[in-house]
Amino acid sequence: MMRFKLSAILLTVISSQLISSQAQAFDLLQAWQSAHTQDPLFGVAHASAEAGKTKSLQAQALKRPQVTANLGMGDINSNNEMSNAQFSAPGMGAASGASFRTQTNAGVNTQWNIRAEYPLYDVARFNSASQLNKQAELAEVQLSNDEQQLMLRVAQAYFDTLLAADTLATLQSQQAAVKEALASAKERFKEGDLAIIDTHETQARFDLLAAAVLEAESHLQLTRAILADMSGHQEAVLAALPPKVDLQDLKAGELAEWLERAKNNNVSLHTQLLQQDIAREETQKHLAFKSPQLNLVAQAGGQRVDGLGSHDANLNSHQLNLGLQLTIPLYTGGMRDARYQEALALADKAQYQVEATRQQATREARSAWLALSVGQSQVKALQQAEHSAEIKLDSTRLGRDVGDRTTLDVLNSEQELYNTRLTLYRSRYQVLLALLNLSATAGELNETRLQQVNQLLSPE
Repeated sequence: MMRFKLSAILLTVISSQLISSQAQAFDLLQAWQSAHTQDPLFGVAHASAEAGKTKSLQAQALKRPQVTANLGMGDINSNNEMSNAQFSAPGMGAASGASFRTQTNAGVNTQWNIRAEYPLYDVARFNSASQLNKQAELAEVQLSNDEQQLMLRVAQAYFDTLLAADTLATLQSQQAAVKEALASAKERFKEGDLAIIDTHETQARFDLLAAAVLEAESHLQLTRAILADMSGHQEAVLAALPPKVDLQDLKAGELAEWLERAKNNNVSLHTQLLQQDIAREETQKHLAFKSPQLNLVAQAGGQRVDGLGSHDANLNSHQLNLGLQLTIPLYTGGMRDARYQEALALADKAQYQVEATRQQATREARSAWLALSVGQSQVKALQQAEHSAEIKLDSTRLGRDVGDRTTLDVLNSEQELYNTRLTLYRSRYQVLLALLNLSATAGELNETRLQQVNQLLSPE
């Protein structure tokens, strides 16, 4: 019994290398807040969302006037003749059949033009504007989904690190117990109280644990690095999940309610519904290409020709136009109809994707609900199994001391206890992840839910 207590004390001391008081610990909520600004993958998502938000500005631009200006200048050689013209001038009377000729052999031609168009009726343009607004909304929804995924990734990395630390501490504790048993077996062999086979079996188990400890140390470094990459904290001291925290207080609720919320509020489903709306707008846009377009057009322009020769003519003219421009599409070689058929097929694809996403959302909700509800029962059963394994180990050690059990029996009982303990650690973290995953399937994973889990990490 004393050896087991020493092992338990050693396990507590080793675990304290990773955890500290809550005032100093880098908790789950802090890890999420740091990752929100430090994680490069979320940085990509945030930049994409910012780009998507500009779609609404582009939609507004399609409904505003479009103004263009042109200015050109270059050399010109021109020869203009006019015949059968009528001519009149004060004091000279009128003449018919007059001919005029102007010539510029070397000159400078300057032209300018300003044109403004305002769409009065353009169904395709208006559908494009509606599409752009949907795409802006899609960017916001996608960012919300990316935030949820970041929370899940941070939680997974955080609990993976805690589990890796628990695993290392457990293996080191077991290694210490086996080392103590090995020393005792060697001493008893020298005294003739124990066979050499007991020493060999204990040495083999010790060597096996040494290899397992090295692997656990490597795995802990890897999980720490993953968390550090997301949070930007390289050597953060994490808050642990106290052994006495009762996970039975996390209520799973009714499965039917979660399935209904997943069908209505799942963020991925909302994303696919917006994609479906965009696909439908695309079909309407291509169908609208058959419709006429009516624009209000205003245009001002001018031309100036400066002749450089002694007999070259000069020209200075101005134009101002205001009116309506009607465009009627007649024939596009079949391109318009082909694109419309393509858009129809893509709209059907989007509809199927909506249904597939809805089914996936309910499956994920069911899976997470089962993981939470069954996981809680499993944790309770494993706690009892751990207690039973401790009693069995004490009995086996007592049996060895009186000669009813062998050293191998003790080693196997220790292995059973530590395996049960590791399974218990893993199950406790899986319950917390199941709660977060269940919330995510219903679009309800936020800082409030994360804080609920984070408070469990805080020792009383």
